Amino acid sequence: MTHHREALRVHVTHRGHCSVLEVGGHLDFITGPTFTGHVEANWELSAGPRLVLELSQLTFYDSTALGILAYTRQRVHATATGRLVLVGLPTGLRHLLHRTGLLPRFVLGDSVEQAVADLLS
Repeated sequence: MTHHREALRVHVTHRGHCSVLEVGGHLDFITGPTFTGHVEANWELSAGPRLVLELSQLTFYDSTALGILAYTRQRVHATATGRLVLVGLPTGLRHLLHRTGLLPRFVLGDSVEQAVADLLS
C-alpha cells in the first residue's frame, strides 16, 4: 500500500505593511519546519509583524499544526505592535482549537481582504 502525502504549499503576498500566507496541503510534523520557515522569512517584512494566515486549503493537519499556530500567536503577541489573523480556518482545525481552549485566543477573519483592511487600519 502506498501512502501519498500532499506537500505543504505556502504562497506569500505582501499588502501594505501586512504579509499574507496562503497555506494548503499537509501541515504536520514533517512539513511544520517548512511552514515555520515561511513565517520566519516574512517576520521582518511586515510592520509589527502583521500576519494573515489563510488556511482554507489545508487538507491535513495534526497536533503539530496546533503547536505551530499557538507558537506563532505567542510570538506575535510578545511584540508591541504585532497582530495575527486566521482566515479560512477548516472546520476540523477550528474544532481542535476549540477543544484545546485555544480558539478564543485567536482573531478570526472572514476574508483575506477584510483581515488586511483591519490590520492596516
